Amino acid sequence: MLLTRLNPQRVFTSGPIVIGVLNPFSVLNPDEVCWIEIETDLPVTCILPEHVQSVRKLAGREEYEAILSQQWPLWMKFKKSKVGDLLEALVEISLRSGESIFLHVTGTVTNTNLLVDAFFHQPVIMASYAPNGTVYINPKCIVRSRVYHSRQEVDFPDGLWFAETDDI
Repeated sequence: MLLTRLNPQRVFTSGPIVIGVLNPFSVLNPDEVCWIEIETDLPVTCILPEHVQSVRKLAGREEYEAILSQQWPLWMKFKKSKVGDLLEALVEISLRSGESIFLHVTGTVTNTNLLVDAFFHQPVIMASYAPNGTVYINPKCIVRSRVYHSRQEVDFPDGLWFAETDDI
């Protein structure tokens, strides 16, 4: 029953989260909830940005670094730029709580290069993990994201401040 009430599109944007209705009950500020994990045999549909087929939560930094060491040289050599090419990305999300979540994203290249908007300007970032887990990540609690990707180029929204890697 709880799973049917947990709307991923609204969980972090609909006001305080109340757990329990009798005595006692708890009220949580959704802006301070970094993520929610669900493990269930019931089907949970991941709501993904357009042209993203899967977002998988990795077991941790070791799995992330193992995939990165294998894929990064290939991505640098064979950067994808044609519409319909495979898009692949590894994302390290550092949260306000101090923890990090590591994601492996797959999808397809589109006409737009606004990878940042498509992924991070959602009300929730959802990812699955084995065997029956789903994580809902609150974008408002993200302190930093590091994204390695297979795209030829990425366009960013207007109004951002940029520093070249040589500058920092």
